[in-house]
Amino acid sequence: MSEPFERFNLETMSGIFPGVRTRVYQRVRLAPLDPPSGAEAQRQQPVRWARILWYENPPSCVVELDARRSAEGEDNLPDRPIPLLRIPNPDPERFALHLREALAATGWRLVTCGACAYWRPLHARTEDGIPVGRCVWQNPVAQNSFSSTFAIHLNAQSMLALDCVHWRPETTLEATAAEPLPSETIAPIRKRSEQESDERWTWLGRLRRWLCRSSEPTTPPAELPWEERLLERSGVGAGVEPCFACQGKIANLGALTAATPEGDKQTFSIWRCRTCYTYYLNDWIDRWERTESLETEERFYRLAPAEALEALAVIDNVVGAEHPARRHERSAQRNWMLTLIADRSPLSHQIRQGR
Repeated sequence: MSEPFERFNLETMSGIFPGVRTRVYQRVRLAPLDPPSGAEAQRQQPVRWARILWYENPPSCVVELDARRSAEGEDNLPDRPIPLLRIPNPDPERFALHLREALAATGWRLVTCGACAYWRPLHARTEDGIPVGRCVWQNPVAQNSFSSTFAIHLNAQSMLALDCVHWRPETTLEATAAEPLPSETIAPIRKRSEQESDERWTWLGRLRRWLCRSSEPTTPPAELPWEERLLERSGVGAGVEPCFACQGKIANLGALTAATPEGDKQTFSIWRCRTCYTYYLNDWIDRWERTESLETEERFYRLAPAEALEALAVIDNVVGAEHPARRHERSAQRNWMLTLIADRSPLSHQIRQGR
């Protein structure tokens, strides 16, 4: 049973929380090293939020356990984060093993992609120097099958990316040989704005685009490789939302707007962090047109790469999926999305009244 992630601090009435953090950091979840016996007891075991802070002078890695809220009946716990361990001069080559061993010595285990049985290390690192691997989990009953030959960068995940509902603990702490890659960097997803220019809005640009479509045969989008069809929709600069797991920004990869039974607009969108490659699903309901309270409701969920790509395939099969004009015709797609996120806890849940 995991604690929800809190984006908004009611004490400061902002997204700022007391305490100090470094420029580079990660939010992770930790579980007790010795889980209770019984399947039901294991599902209900507490999973705690923690922060991994990276200091430059002197070089060190510090793990802090977030303090529990007094609402849980534990008023004796301090309000500030609880220091767990410090790793001086962390070795990038063996950081994963050293971190898991250090946490085990304190009675905790890492609940991230790097400690999952479905994670396979790669010869690559994030821009922060964190090891990168690929998620090999696949949905056995997926309606939209994907070729196993699509680019590795689409299912790449940082070692410290947040866990998903399919997370299974790795049984050994031994270092696993990393798979080779053509490059030690993960190729970024192309941005839609970089594929366009201001010329397309001019009369000459529209004429040239019309002539090109009329004279040259084009490859149907469905026949293009998946990595060529996938584009970031949030522009050249930073994404519009902060990542839940690190200091990076998440970018929108696709959106589907449907109608709720009440007639409200419900938008499902897939997001991916540019730094740790974590995938998220955003469920956003707009009640402005039906009510006078200007109410919106928003949830974020963590998705495995295969789930995110499957959801993007559902979105890709709908013409003008993000436009709300035909949202009442997308009940089947809406039900598919609701089935995907059923029985899983959101990372964040917010209800806003007005802007």
